[in-house]
Formats: sequence, C-alpha cells, structure tokens
Amino acid sequence: MFSRAPRGAEDLVADVAQSTSGAAARSAAALAQVCCDIIAGEGPTVAGRAHFSRTIDADDATLCARILCVAGRAGVSVSRAEADALFAIDAVGSERCDDGRFDDLLAKAVLHHVMGAAGASIPRREQALARENPLGAWGSAIVLAAEPRSWLVAHLDWMKQSSPAARAIDAVLHINPAGPRLPLGVLFNMAA
Repeated sequence: MFSRAPRGAEDLVADVAQSTSGAAARSAAALAQVCCDIIAGEGPTVAGRAHFSRTIDADDATLCARILCVAGRAGVSVSRAEADALFAIDAVGSERCDDGRFDDLLAKAVLHHVMGAAGASIPRREQALARENPLGAWGSAIVLAAEPRSWLVAHLDWMKQSSPAARAIDAVLHINPAGPRLPLGVLFNMAA
C-alpha cells in the first residue's frame, strides 16, 4: 500500500495526509504499523525513543490520534478498518503508560464509527477525538443494526472487563445491559 517503506512516525502521517483517495485504508495500514511496533517495542513509529514491548505510551496514543485526524480531513467518520486496527492495538498493548489517552481515543473513535455508520450526527474527527472534548458532549445512544452490533459485541467480549474504553462504549450504547452503569467521567477518572 505504501510507495516506500516508512522511515518513521512522521512518514506514516505524511503518507496518509498525501492520499487523495483511500485515506481510511492508508490510515488503517498506518495504525497496523503502530500495532506491530508496539508488539516488538521497536520499529519506525518508536524510533528514537525508549519503548517497551507491548506497552502503549502517550506518544503511541498521540500518533494514533494524528493518523485518524489526518485521514478524516474530508469529514468522514472513522471507518470500520480503522476501528479494527485500534482494537488490535488495544489487544496487544498489555501495559499502559499513557495516562488513559489510548482508552479515551479508542472509545471515541469506535463511537464515532458506529454513530457515523448509523447516520447519526457526529462532529468532525479533530473535535470528536480531542482529549479535552469529553465523549459525553457528543456521544449518544443509538440503535445499532444486528451486524454492527455483533461486530462491536465481539470486540468488547475480547476486551478486559476493567477496560475503561469498553466500559465507556457500553455506557453510551448499552451493549451489556447487565454491566455496571457509571458516568463517563468516573470511568475515565478510574483509568488515570
């Protein structure tokens, strides 16, 4: 998909930014590269900094947000492929030293995807994914069709029950009616 092997994180962002078509596919591929580098603890996206294998740090979360925002510059919602890539990063990142940034991004990106796919009104990615913009300010419960609901349930089933992202998604969409109901602010304060 890439015309040349990326030399670093900035190359991944630039490749997505230069795309005139297929930005979501390039974004998903760039997020897959971030995932591979998190697994190994080395690679283009972590070059020049200390990074432990299977650890998501603040720089990883920031890079993922940059990739998603650049890919959404045309105003499209987060794609299923991008959401899948974020779920993959969550699955491999067994350690976190990001002050809850990735969980915040994951919850917002997944809700941006499912709400956009359902035709609900959503803000642009830059606004929706911004750390300082709470999910409760724009995320709303929607009725999911059977296929997107089963896709989301399958991903949530693989996540740890204590996952702040999974709990935030469930708090908005009520996927798990038996689960605990805590305000979104409480859920993200627990992650910090």
